[in-house]
Amino acid sequence: MNFYKYDKEIEPSDIQKFQFPNQKIGVIIHIKNEDGKILLQQRGNLASDENGLYEDVGGKVEKKDLDYKSALLREIKEEMGTLVNIEISGSLGIYHCYKNNINWIFIIFYGKYLSGKIQIMEPDKCMGYKFFDYEEAINSSFVSESCKYLIKAIESLK
Repeated sequence: MNFYKYDKEIEPSDIQKFQFPNQKIGVIIHIKNEDGKILLQQRGNLASDENGLYEDVGGKVEKKDLDYKSALLREIKEEMGTLVNIEISGSLGIYHCYKNNINWIFIIFYGKYLSGKIQIMEPDKCMGYKFFDYEEAINSSFVSESCKYLIKAIESLK
């Protein structure tokens, strides 16, 4: 696992630097509420990995996505519905992790939960959502190790 901080908006040319076998590109949003608690999603039985564990919201970039931010907006809508209001920042960095024989390259965004109802749009892939404070997330056996790594990396940017 590696996190690469970027001080500019991440573009496809930044991703082309990574040349791993069986590589896929994804987006992740690290969401906090006004109290500084981190919103994580509990992965369901039909999720591709980390079943039963909590992780940040995100998913694979698809060919139809115009850019990384539009991919993220699509993922939020698909996973959390349209009733939630999240303010999205620009990209923070790139996160590389290896899961299930896939080299994932994730573009990481920061989000602030403003209001609204968080819906479970894919009940087979998501069991629910929970806000964690930093220590609770880092010390929980229910938060995936890759998510803990990413939380620490993002928090170190401040």
